[in-house]
Amino acid sequence: MPVLLLSLADGPSILLDKPILLFGRHAECDVVLNSKKVSRRHCCLAQVNDYLVVRDLGSTNGVKVNGRRVNEGRLRFGDELEIGNFRFQVCVDNGERPA
Repeated sequence: MPVLLLSLADGPSILLDKPILLFGRHAECDVVLNSKKVSRRHCCLAQVNDYLVVRDLGSTNGVKVNGRRVNEGRLRFGDELEIGNFRFQVCVDNGERPA
């Protein structure tokens, strides 16, 4: 099932269309987030069976899952992900929030 990171603030919503995505400020990242609070290679997100795994790649401002800073964390539908100053909710592709 396609997964969408629904933007909860100013910024793009992101369709997770690859098994592994690299997030950061650098032009070579899969998802480029233009903000000084985002490191050049900030984190990666991988789809594993029925959940997602996010891993911080040594970023300055970190990654948060449901408000808690993590080096690595598991994401499920409805969880909130923060990358620098960008906030997302993990949703199904049609944008519906899971029950």
